[in-house]
Amino acid sequence: MKIGILYLATGRYICFWEEFYKTAQKFLLPDAEKVFYVFTDSENFYGKNNPDVKTYYYPKLKWPDAGLMKYDAFLKGDYTDVDYLFYFNGNMIFVDTIGEEILPKEENGNLAIAVWASYWHNRNNLEYPYNRDKNCHAYIKEGEGKYYFMGGLYGGKTKEFLDMCRELNADIKDDMAKNIPAHDESYANKYFLDKNPLIITPNYAMPDKWKIEGFKDNIKAIILKKNHYKYGGHAYLRGETDKKITPIKWWLNKVFGLHLK
Repeated sequence: MKIGILYLATGRYICFWEEFYKTAQKFLLPDAEKVFYVFTDSENFYGKNNPDVKTYYYPKLKWPDAGLMKYDAFLKGDYTDVDYLFYFNGNMIFVDTIGEEILPKEENGNLAIAVWASYWHNRNNLEYPYNRDKNCHAYIKEGEGKYYFMGGLYGGKTKEFLDMCRELNADIKDDMAKNIPAHDESYANKYFLDKNPLIITPNYAMPDKWKIEGFKDNIKAIILKKNHYKYGGHAYLRGETDKKITPIKWWLNKVFGLHLK
């Protein structure tokens, strides 16, 4: 079995790649052959020339275009002989073994997607941040929807995954032409609204330091905090400043809710 791992990182966000790559090699489907497809504008990064790493150029775009155009990029990859494709948030790391339990079956339409930890126990769909613009392809009307899916962990068999990318890419480009694009996560929620994907539980994408009842003792992967001084902070990662946030400023932001850069 061959698994393709899709990884997107431009600019300074490539700083998360090395830890993602190393922990994925160790914990993510350890019995499967893995190929890492890195979509980036970085010319040099850890393991670039390794045989299990394939690089595709992806330009640094402003938000939300950076997320919206990823489906277009994914469609340009060469996935010969790859059985499954999975996309993970770039700032994730794996901390325990993840096996074939995340692989969807035919009854799931051969697709799987994760639910945001913050909405797992809150099942009131009126509080989900669905897109409510009736003119947008991502629109979900009030009262619909069982889950709020995250745009940072989904996958499936290669054919079905690429079929999904084609449909989402077409919808996004149509909305962009009309100047009414939603966030990429909103399109994913709309796509899976009337489908039966394999539900990936929050312990496979748990925000760092969170303890969600029912999952706190079985965490498989962690979403690292981009605002941490270890990575320079949000402003530094986005290229808004060349100065990394200091530990004291990071602490003040955390404790007092400030927005120091």
